[in-house]
Amino acid sequence: MNLFRTLGAVALLALGWAGTSSCLKAPDFPLEPTITFNSLKKTYEAPRMPGATPADTLEFAIDFQDGDGDLGLDADDAAIPPYNSPTGGHNNLSTSNNYFIQPFKRVISGGIPTFVPFYTPGGFPGEYDGRYPRLETTTDAKPAPLKGTLRYKLRLPLNRTSYSANDVLRFEISIMDRAMHQSNAVTTTEVTLGP
Repeated sequence: MNLFRTLGAVALLALGWAGTSSCLKAPDFPLEPTITFNSLKKTYEAPRMPGATPADTLEFAIDFQDGDGDLGLDADDAAIPPYNSPTGGHNNLSTSNNYFIQPFKRVISGGIPTFVPFYTPGGFPGEYDGRYPRLETTTDAKPAPLKGTLRYKLRLPLNRTSYSANDVLRFEISIMDRAMHQSNAVTTTEVTLGP
């Protein structure tokens, strides 16, 4: 008799949990992606042989939320319209780019430090833009809210032509979903290049 009471209590608890979990509501995020800055990590790469160029690899982490989870592009997406256009999109470079990043370099003007957009010699707005892959939570095609952390790496050679040790940079980042909704822009913390 005691065993049946215990099993009955366990069954009741399981039914109660199942009823509660089925009542949980999906988060209500906007359809446009929303991002917040999480972190910026720098890894210095010393020259491995005489004459080689040192470099810094920067790893950006941004937290994202999207109401219908249509984030990222894979190779199949990038081969079809509207994602296969070599013009259009943010910075008018390509509609297959969905991660937009612009460096700003600290300069001293009149004794006051200020950050200005930075382009490599012969560079242009969007030269560091790229693409992140599809982010999916399930195998079905139903739209569902999605949130998480997106990581992106950028290698900067410290060749003194574009970047040098002791340069102070920060970056402005935004992303786009497959419906071409662009997120808000976030600004990273400052980073000093070099060892």
